[in-house]
Amino acid sequence: MDAERRTNTDSLEDIKHVIAGGVSSSMRAAAVPVPLVVRRAEGCLIRDVEDTELVDFNMGYGPHLFGYADRDVAEAVADQFTKGHMTGLPHELDAAAGSLVAELVPGVEQVRFANSGTEAVASALRLARATTGRSLVVTFEGHYHGWSETVLRAGKTTLQVQGTRPTDVVPGAPGMIPEALAHTAQLPWNDAEALEELFARDGDQIAAVILEPVLANAGVIPPAPGFLRLLRELTARSGAMLIFDEVITGFRVARGGAQELYDVTPDLTVLSKVMGGGFPVAAFGGTAEAMRMLATNEAYHAGVYAGNHAALRAVVTVLTKLRALPGLYDELEAIGAGAEEALREVFAAERRPVHISRVGTLMCVALLRKPVEKADTLRGLADAVDFSRHRRFQTLAQREGLYFHPNALEPWFLSTEHTGDVLDKAAGALRRALTGLG
Repeated sequence: MDAERRTNTDSLEDIKHVIAGGVSSSMRAAAVPVPLVVRRAEGCLIRDVEDTELVDFNMGYGPHLFGYADRDVAEAVADQFTKGHMTGLPHELDAAAGSLVAELVPGVEQVRFANSGTEAVASALRLARATTGRSLVVTFEGHYHGWSETVLRAGKTTLQVQGTRPTDVVPGAPGMIPEALAHTAQLPWNDAEALEELFARDGDQIAAVILEPVLANAGVIPPAPGFLRLLRELTARSGAMLIFDEVITGFRVARGGAQELYDVTPDLTVLSKVMGGGFPVAAFGGTAEAMRMLATNEAYHAGVYAGNHAALRAVVTVLTKLRALPGLYDELEAIGAGAEEALREVFAAERRPVHISRVGTLMCVALLRKPVEKADTLRGLADAVDFSRHRRFQTLAQREGLYFHPNALEPWFLSTEHTGDVLDKAAGALRRALTGLG
């Protein structure tokens, strides 16, 4: 068989010979029920090894706000490689990238760069524990903060965890040390009563509360009115640090992220994805006071490749670009609204019960088996979703030239490249997939 014309199945089998399971992240293992091996990606389109073109609503799990192969980013990073992309020394790009983050994100005056959201979260939590002298970290059901030992809890579709004490928290992967979660508590999302009860009981032990200000990675569930402000008040009163994990929402739902959108400023912020335009880079930061122990080297953060010059050149390029486009977020909102309207029309015409939730260009689209009773809670949504039918729907859509994640709670991501013509094409593929679903 011509190596240039292999099928997706053949190519995936080739990959599996040298890559365990065919993927380099466990998250991807179930992401493509029908084999899909990419040859190239541009705009919001991916082309596989069979030369089939698909409209993509996954967009690399979210970093490509300006689409795949954005020329500005590609040219800037290519230029940086000719000047040296990694020395392990301070570089003039450090000031440029850090200044842009501090200018755009309300809660940030100083930052540290890292290679991934997992690294940045782990470092932010360690800094919070060092600053407060406490150990307890509070999380919320379904919120994902990376795969480090102290925060990877049981998954967003199982939801076997319920309670407000560390003893209630179940490790999220085989091989984890159960005791590593002994200083992590978990609450239901948007449950103000449970939150107040926890602070009344254990407030003086809490080092930090960490959350996605929009539950972005599972259902795209916004915060209930007043919930973020309550968090801000409780953490400030108890001396705990409030950490917004804006790996997904940062620079996507607003120029300054969810903290700008909802006008609540955390003590520490974690950023990644959009910031690097697809390059492996993350950051965590806060006020100069919040970052003081790192500035004086009393707290610890490391990483040989953290803040490498190629990644920071990407950060400077992306953030300069979005800063220079005053109407960008109006454009993105219009794209999101147009996509939502088109999707609702498709599902209504086919008389398919569906849950659609959207914040800007971040969406959840999930087939339902019954009406959602409590759409502001993950448990309420997960209880109503028809996971098996949604997975079959994704398979049919992929065959029709449209890709989105098969897990119904995983978000859809839009970009400036999802134009009206593209959305019309996607709507047609969805109609055919729904018809084939039976």
